[in-house]
Amino acid sequence: MNKIKRNLTGQDKLLHSFFGNIILVVSFLVFVLFMKWWEALAFAFFWVLSIGISKELFDKEVKGTFIDWWDIVASVTPYPIVKRINKEANG
Repeated sequence: MNKIKRNLTGQDKLLHSFFGNIILVVSFLVFVLFMKWWEALAFAFFWVLSIGISKELFDKEVKGTFIDWWDIVASVTPYPIVKRINKEANG
């Protein structure tokens, strides 16, 4: 559990969580117009994961950095949880 908390700290993880959650909610609201709510939630979750993986691949290929799998985890983790982990880590 401590490893998870440690890997979800930092400003970068807060940004991934914040924008990932926004994309999740907006895509869910769009998808729910065309399908059942549980299908819309699954598609929205898949959409956020796809965007997160694409962003990490872009960073690796274009920026020459590494794939940070914890950025992808942060993008689907609810923002209040990541915010609380960061608050606890910073005192």
